[in-house]
Amino acid sequence: MIVEKIVTGPLATNSYLACKDDVCIVIDPADAEPIIQALRRRGIVAVVATHLHFDHAAGVRRVVELFNAPFYAHPADWAVYREINEVALEWGFEIPDIPEPKPIPDRLWIFEVWHTPGHTPGSITLVADGVVFTGDTLFKSSVGRTDLPLGDWDALVQSICRLYTLPNYYVVYPGHGPKTDIGSEASKNPFINISICKSGVPRNPY
Repeated sequence: MIVEKIVTGPLATNSYLACKDDVCIVIDPADAEPIIQALRRRGIVAVVATHLHFDHAAGVRRVVELFNAPFYAHPADWAVYREINEVALEWGFEIPDIPEPKPIPDRLWIFEVWHTPGHTPGSITLVADGVVFTGDTLFKSSVGRTDLPLGDWDALVQSICRLYTLPNYYVVYPGHGPKTDIGSEASKNPFINISICKSGVPRNPY
């Protein structure tokens, strides 16, 4: 699998193309045009949102309509789509008009789909052989915010501790910032690491 990162949108969101041969999954299309250009002549299996915050979904409609591609997200986020995006209006952005997503299955193409709530109720993680796309759940030396609408710190801790059951060599492609790996975060992440997972839920920093 070839992974291409496209940093775009007002909050420097990492959008990804995960491709095999001439077909790709589009993950978190923050802005459609750079993604369309990067696809070139390749096809799309699906468009997936790891969660439905505005900065991860603003390009969904354009990509879906242009390529006639199915769009998947977790129904727990769709049910509260406007509520979790109230922050967009507070920050001076619009809430994107996106099509209703299909409920994401447990397996999609080459990926297992894990429900990893905490940052939002419907946050998901895409897991394939050696790679994991964590959205805003896990970052290099950081974790997702839970002080936004419907964030849940205890759920986030459980989700990240589950991610740490993956092999250490798995490359983590987060929703913002540089890539990392499971081993580095499990051993060194200052907010949630494997020692914390074993000892109990840490204090909520938010």
